[in-house]
Amino acid sequence: MSNARTLHEEIAEGTLDDLLSNPGAAAVLAEWRRRFKQGDYDPRLVARIGQAQRLPRYWPLEQVASFVQVHAGLMSGMYAHVEVSVGAGPGPDADREGNARKLGGVHRLFQAHLDMDQHGGDYDGWVSWATPIEANRSSGLGLVMTCGTVPVNMGFQVSAGGVPLEVGSTKASRTYMHLYQEGGVARWPYDDDRIHLLLNVEHFRKRARQAERRAS
Repeated sequence: MSNARTLHEEIAEGTLDDLLSNPGAAAVLAEWRRRFKQGDYDPRLVARIGQAQRLPRYWPLEQVASFVQVHAGLMSGMYAHVEVSVGAGPGPDADREGNARKLGGVHRLFQAHLDMDQHGGDYDGWVSWATPIEANRSSGLGLVMTCGTVPVNMGFQVSAGGVPLEVGSTKASRTYMHLYQEGGVARWPYDDDRIHLLLNVEHFRKRARQAERRAS
């Protein structure tokens, strides 16, 4: 049997090494591993980043490391988030036609294409938008309230573009890879009637600067 590692799995191993070499990051990794083992997390939030048949408590440590990196990026404002209504959650991966029909209900600002012949490809399809959209981005700051510290969010305008679509189960390391290689990913997890766009802020800022230079 082949022991070949995919690119995103190799990235995950490197990510784990990086976190373990930093005491602060290693402490965050250990805390998330503890939370996964004790079930102390929001399953819907976790599924936006990674989702598998096995619960996160059974994830290999390198997948926990990839989750930590993506989650930290969302909390710090490195990545932005957009919720896109679909109206239904995805069915089994084998039901490509059924899932394609469901994607027909995507919000009118977006176009969602599901690859009907995808077999071990890099992603399941593509989600695009033809006009700028407004994303939600963390400021990286918190407002101290009587109930605790509440994150402060701000808007981020995203130019027209598109990102890979990942339907249902996917590894956190694949999400992390898409954020760097394609600038984002459209996650449509099981049991969720929305697509979650996770977008690399610097990637789209760079695209906007390039478009301005071409227009001048």
